Amino acid sequence: MTTPSPPNPTPTATTVRGVTDRLLTGLQARLARGIDRETKARLTRNDPPGDPGLWLVLRLEDLHGSTGPALSEKDYIAAATSVTAAAQLWSRTDIPHVRSTAQRVTVLGHVAARVVLDRPAAEDDLARALRCHTLDELLPRLRPLLRDAARLDFSLLAADLYTWQQPDGPHRVTQQWATAFAWAKNLAHRASAPRS
Repeated sequence: MTTPSPPNPTPTATTVRGVTDRLLTGLQARLARGIDRETKARLTRNDPPGDPGLWLVLRLEDLHGSTGPALSEKDYIAAATSVTAAAQLWSRTDIPHVRSTAQRVTVLGHVAARVVLDRPAAEDDLARALRCHTLDELLPRLRPLLRDAARLDFSLLAADLYTWQQPDGPHRVTQQWATAFAWAKNLAHRASAPRS
């Protein structure tokens, strides 16, 4: 049984993923050495992810990229908001950012399925998140869902949050999360079932 693959991301979603990965990998490394605590503290405050002051703190100019055309103002705002929202969730949950690989899948749907194994009520948390229509509704619903997660690919989450802000984005993202959740839950059920 192979892992279901998400739809091909847009170039901007790919950029969002790369910028978020570099940002959080760097922050985790610096925090491990006792450096850059003020950035994490700033992320834990209740500033909205659309705050340009936070974008300056996080130095999100990399979202424009050095190759290809620059993002439109609308795309930059959606991209910067996505990176910031993912970084805020990372800082507020203390879940390590671990990039997903074929051997270690750490996308939201899979992580939620693992959390549900230990805390079945987390399935209700996921259902509430899947019913959201706006980013402002969604972000506070993700924190309780992720409460017991061991790790998460926050860069993929940031790309999903960018897609969420596009036309039909909530539907596409929730469908992707629900599919990954069902697949991982089924796989865990098969693994725990007694063999006859």
